[in-house]
Amino acid sequence: MKQYYSCEPTLNDNQIIDFLKDGYTVLEGVIPSDINKETMAFLKENESFEPNEILSEEWFIDNVIKNVEVVGIVRSLLGNDFGLPPMMSNHRIEYPTVAGGWHRDGNSQFNCELWNLQVFYLPQPCTIEMGPTEILPGSHLLYSANDHLNHLDRIRGTEYMMGRPGSIFITNYSIWHRRSSSMWSETSGVRNLLKYNYHRTEHPNRDWLSDV
Repeated sequence: MKQYYSCEPTLNDNQIIDFLKDGYTVLEGVIPSDINKETMAFLKENESFEPNEILSEEWFIDNVIKNVEVVGIVRSLLGNDFGLPPMMSNHRIEYPTVAGGWHRDGNSQFNCELWNLQVFYLPQPCTIEMGPTEILPGSHLLYSANDHLNHLDRIRGTEYMMGRPGSIFITNYSIWHRRSSSMWSETSGVRNLLKYNYHRTEHPNRDWLSDV
């Protein structure tokens, strides 16, 4: 797989500002249903929490990693020749289960620069009963080491990354997130959630779309 990619940006100034403020954006059901099914079949055969082999599958690269709607946003935020994901994680859980701890992913930096995007892909439907990932909008702008987040539980104003199959959630890498509780659920099953990163390779240039 080519390690770098570029395309036309699709966000305007106001949309970029909204992302920088909130730290996330949602593309509901953007991945085709046949690709979602193929992804689920792959994950059924590859139950690893790091199914990196899927990054060698052309159908996955073309329809998920290089999905036109996704990369247009990534290009707008990370600039030309952004880096493609070098690895893949599957936050696969059996629910019901307890909530995870609030955290920022490793190597998170507290500053106003945007060098990395953290992306979540739902290849299957995810409801509140399945313990979806919970994020705190704007938390990427709050300074806090991970060991300072351990005592937190419920926080007002959080959002849940749930939706229909093929939904993509693009987030600032440093946003606070956790697995939400599903202990109260009356159903049980397995929830798959693929997570991967894009990264910037150039310093920012004023080359995105403009409303002017």
